[in-house]
Amino acid sequence: MIKLVDVTYYTHLEYHKPEQVFEKHSLVTRYAELLRDKMQIQFVKHAGFEGGSLYNGLLYQFFKGINKFRYLPFKANRFIRKQQPDIVLVQGLVFPLQVILLRMQCRRNCKIVLQHHGELPFKGIKLWFQQQASKCVDAYLFTSAGNADIWKQKGIISDRQPIFEVLEASTNFLAQDKWVSRKKLNIQAKGNVFLWVGRLNENKSPLTILKAFAQYLHFKPLSRLYMIYQTSEQLGKIKELLCADANLESAVYLIGRVPNDKLPLWFSAADYYLSGSFKEGSGYALLEAMACGCVPVVSDIPPFRKITENGKYGHLYKAGDEWALYKTLCELEEPLAISPDYVIGHFNQNLSFNRIAEDVYSMCSSLVH
Repeated sequence: MIKLVDVTYYTHLEYHKPEQVFEKHSLVTRYAELLRDKMQIQFVKHAGFEGGSLYNGLLYQFFKGINKFRYLPFKANRFIRKQQPDIVLVQGLVFPLQVILLRMQCRRNCKIVLQHHGELPFKGIKLWFQQQASKCVDAYLFTSAGNADIWKQKGIISDRQPIFEVLEASTNFLAQDKWVSRKKLNIQAKGNVFLWVGRLNENKSPLTILKAFAQYLHFKPLSRLYMIYQTSEQLGKIKELLCADANLESAVYLIGRVPNDKLPLWFSAADYYLSGSFKEGSGYALLEAMACGCVPVVSDIPPFRKITENGKYGHLYKAGDEWALYKTLCELEEPLAISPDYVIGHFNQNLSFNRIAEDVYSMCSSLVH
């Protein structure tokens, strides 16, 4: 049976007991629960405490650390070596010193795999260390192989190093009845209902969304856009835009922060999920939307292409191009419109925790055997 250690070097100092880790990390550890009959998987986490714990049949070992580039986790790596793993899966591509030390401390035949979580390469001397650390790495995991391009351009990942497409997480969200959801949320729209979920920052490009939606309202004036956001960097600019356009202001609802357990209601109530991101590691909100049958209208970037299967299960437009988005919005209701059930079927088949488990097992088998 293949032995894998899944290690997180980032230290969550705000966690002081195992239950906090189990709750907060459930979306990235769930895959292991589905592989207990095929693999032996153990987690190594860095937090504000030390010790071991058993949860859902899986072993967790906790170490205290510091979030410094120079942090050398001798103790955690010694523990990993004692487990004699076939594979060590390191969460993140921004721990070069830790990976070099891991290679030095582990057996030669132990494979080291790094999983991407949206990070970008460092600059200067830190980039050099990433280039050196890559010599210790046997494979990489990306949501989309396209996300690896910048890492190749920077000389970190070589063409000989295998890249596996594996989602970094999924969701437990389930679709609810659309009309019941709208009643609970007091959504009384007579046209299409669009939903935005994300930060209001430049990378997410909410202004592109709003400018395109303002034009779309001339075509579909009864449509409505609800915006749920966790941060408000561009909220001032958004409010200025709304104040300058009465039609847009009456059609856009700035909801703000919503508890996570309420999001399935919103995704189920909406017809379409909107996103304008220029870059993403994967796309948690997109996955949550698709699990609930909310049809994606998202920017054409590598992870979104992968998740929507090149637009087969959603609509793609050029990132930052409001006119491309406007044209896409106007074409949503053509005869071959994508149905919610079609999106949910794709999610269950290709984007669920079961699929992540299958892909991780396949990756491990190919590296070990």
